[in-house]
Amino acid sequence: MADTIPGLLRDRAAREPDRVAIRVGANALTFGAWHDRAARIAGGLDVRRGDRVGLLFDEHDWLDFAAAYVGVQAAGAVAMPISARTPDPEVTRLLADFGAVGLIRGSGLDAQGRPVEEVIADRPGGVDVGPGDLAQILFTSGTTGRPKGVSATHANLTHGYHPRMRRRPLAHSKLFLHAFPLGTNAAQTMLFNALTAEPAALVLPRFDAEEFCRLVESEGAGTAFLVPAMAIDLVASGALDRHDLSSVVMLGSTAAALPPEIAKALATAFPKADIVNYYSSTEAAPAQTVMIFDPDRPAAVGQPADGDLKITDADGHPLPAGETGEVWLHSPTTARTYFGDANATSAVFRDGWIRMGDLGRLDDEGYLYLVDRESDVIKSGAFKISTLRIEAELYTHPDIREAAVLGLPHPVLGSVPAAAVVLRKPVDDLRAFAAGRLARHEIPARWLVVDALPRNDAGKVLKRQLRDLFDAPSEPAAPASDVEARLAGLWARALGRDVPAGADFFAAGGDSFAAARFAALATEEFGVEVPVSFVFDFPGLAAQATHLPDRRSAPAEADVPDGVPLSSLQEYFLRWLGETAEPRAVSAVAVAIRITDLLDVRALRRALDDVVARHDALRTVFPGGRAVVLDRCEPDFDEVFADDPVRQACTELERPFDLERGPLVRALVIEEGPEEFVLVLGVHHLVFDGHSMGVLLRELGECYAGQGHRLPPAGRAADVSAWARTRWPAAREFWQRTLDGAPAALPGAPRAAAVPAFEGHSVPFEIPVELSERLRKAVAERRATVYMGLLAVWAKAMAEWAGSDEVVVMSPLPGRTKPEFDAVVGCLVQSLLLRIDVSDDPPFDRLLPRVRRVVLDATEHQYHPYEEFSRRIPQPAWLRFERWGGPVHFPGLDSGPVELPRELMFAWPMPGPDLSVPELALTEHPDGRITGWLVHNRLTYAPPEIDRLAELVLAQLKEVR
Repeated sequence: MADTIPGLLRDRAAREPDRVAIRVGANALTFGAWHDRAARIAGGLDVRRGDRVGLLFDEHDWLDFAAAYVGVQAAGAVAMPISARTPDPEVTRLLADFGAVGLIRGSGLDAQGRPVEEVIADRPGGVDVGPGDLAQILFTSGTTGRPKGVSATHANLTHGYHPRMRRRPLAHSKLFLHAFPLGTNAAQTMLFNALTAEPAALVLPRFDAEEFCRLVESEGAGTAFLVPAMAIDLVASGALDRHDLSSVVMLGSTAAALPPEIAKALATAFPKADIVNYYSSTEAAPAQTVMIFDPDRPAAVGQPADGDLKITDADGHPLPAGETGEVWLHSPTTARTYFGDANATSAVFRDGWIRMGDLGRLDDEGYLYLVDRESDVIKSGAFKISTLRIEAELYTHPDIREAAVLGLPHPVLGSVPAAAVVLRKPVDDLRAFAAGRLARHEIPARWLVVDALPRNDAGKVLKRQLRDLFDAPSEPAAPASDVEARLAGLWARALGRDVPAGADFFAAGGDSFAAARFAALATEEFGVEVPVSFVFDFPGLAAQATHLPDRRSAPAEADVPDGVPLSSLQEYFLRWLGETAEPRAVSAVAVAIRITDLLDVRALRRALDDVVARHDALRTVFPGGRAVVLDRCEPDFDEVFADDPVRQACTELERPFDLERGPLVRALVIEEGPEEFVLVLGVHHLVFDGHSMGVLLRELGECYAGQGHRLPPAGRAADVSAWARTRWPAAREFWQRTLDGAPAALPGAPRAAAVPAFEGHSVPFEIPVELSERLRKAVAERRATVYMGLLAVWAKAMAEWAGSDEVVVMSPLPGRTKPEFDAVVGCLVQSLLLRIDVSDDPPFDRLLPRVRRVVLDATEHQYHPYEEFSRRIPQPAWLRFERWGGPVHFPGLDSGPVELPRELMFAWPMPGPDLSVPELALTEHPDGRITGWLVHNRLTYAPPEIDRLAELVLAQLKEVR
């Protein structure tokens, strides 16, 4: 039958027996000889229908391989091409795993198997095979794991090929040239081209750029095929300039996406040729997309040539144009499968659709753009980073010959980009080059210069081997100067880890808080004023050493009171508590944790006692509004049985604290049953903040486990406050100048009433993923942070909602700019009043730089007497933003969070009509989602107005570009 591989060869041999099908050097194989040799190999095989036979041939043995391949199929068996580079033990494993009955090898190989000459019989043989019979098992590249066997029927392999075509494929050429190694899908495609196309196949056994170009010139090849690795080598070698390549009218690239910069170079070198990119896979063939290189769409890989294409979400639902998702191709014929692996088959092959394992998107005209291999996408913090995009930009450097990017583990971000490059000549500053073309989170945190990238037979980079190169121990690069060495030490302290030379501060895990910490450390280390903006402007170590400021402002007189110094927020709270005739209460910082494990309650009580004894803030009381640290102040600890732990927790936390005598720490263990407890911890905000809760839980776990003696001595909150107050005089002038004339409130907000009371209510708010991803991209391109972008959006939306030309936003910072402050428990949060002018109705791209400067200036002056300036701006627009740090739990025990009502202790009297505006509280999750709450006074605002504010925020986000 002509719709089988042996049938196609039989028909072609009958019509054109003397026509050359394949040439390798001086040796040629005609269709007649090919058919005769294949028939006699079939006659020499003792196999049954459906038996698997391995084929192990070197590229010099292409002619024998072609005969053996068809011969095995003509005998009714299944051909299993195996790369000659496969180690002998792996060949044995493949043969055993796939139940092969034998192995035929090329005559030039010293390997296991039966030489092809011994198989050839004197007489032809063969059986009738049909289109539905299994014809081939081809092994995947194994770049992400052990190779799988992809099986294909004759119908699949012969789809689109007909013995009596009016116009055969590649009819514009007399020869087509390739250098694909046997055992790859690309080589099999060339074999089928040789069987059915107009020109003969000219095979270069081993790719060499110079020889490839020489053959094009000497043979006048009209068509040539490459994989991207060969194309990269071709461009880098200079051979394109030394040969006449004008005969080529089509240059095809397959196996992977062709980097746009390489495609441009090929288009220049082959001026008469169409540069064609084929996108398919071993699993998907013959389904593919085809793209003739278009300078207006340099990164596109085309539209479906035969079959169909879709982009879906993780659940398989189709996505519209412009959205990134999983790429699926639909086979125009019987689809392939994974031989003997039903589970793997069901995950990839579904109703004729093939899951490509790539992420991509479609434009409005249906052109496909690949974002990355799904397994290669780097998930760094909240970002998903495309290695293909980074590689494409690196290829624009004139001295980068090859580049490969992968993700390396990072203790904070999960992973960060790293780049391995092959250089034409030494390059001074790769990081600086990347910084000019990539977003900050895309800049490789590590660089490795190698002689060659590890690749498989198909030219694909073996990222597992590449990762081993990064993991290999190496001598660290010595700092270029003493200043650079000292700066590197400060980086390590600010980031909590050593970083390699050439790294980027933010790519290495830094954020705005770490930048503020580094700036404080550098100011002390070098005796110069180092602003936070310095880190944003010069994120590289060498650049920082070059641009370090050279003067220091004269220190101002310290502003430290007698007795225990108060933090700025403590001063504010003490004033706020006494502003009304009816006393007000500050809510506790609290958590509830469900423990499904054995719990020793007495050991827990002792552990909490030990933690409280370690920290001065937890033993602080306020008789007469003055802070006093007690030598001993046991926490309030109770144990109850209850079937409604949330209600019981609320009752406990809403019970008033005694600020004058204490304690200001309380714990409640609610027992629901055997190994079923809820631990409630609440600490008054006057002595505690959100950051402190993490310290408390970590140390509580250590002490409960009997390891409290291993904890380092605890820092004193009073010392941190005293140090912070020494910064107040220098900051006071900045805040006076910044807030002079700022609006104390936003009276134009659409209030239903202005009452002297506050009752808090929270409305859920979520930013759609496509908007959050657009925001991340926009801020990264402008050297800003997600927080800065959200602040710009919030300020613009609030200004429109409240009818104001400017907005003052209150936003808290952890207040721990020194590493030694990290483990200090206390009320140390710094409150920033951020004044943002929107009177000129700026679009996002003009507002963001303005907001960035406001945030950086305020962060540099974060230690200031907030209580003093809060009187000027008593009703700012609040924005809280944090990154999700993982679920709350009790270290060492099976445990997880119990959600408490957000409105806990959210009601208090006001000294006058409440003019506050809603607060936006947001959390950025590891998967990229940004969720939160719009918090407002239910007595002041009607629900439709809160809904309108939410719509304004989303509308501003949609304007981000």
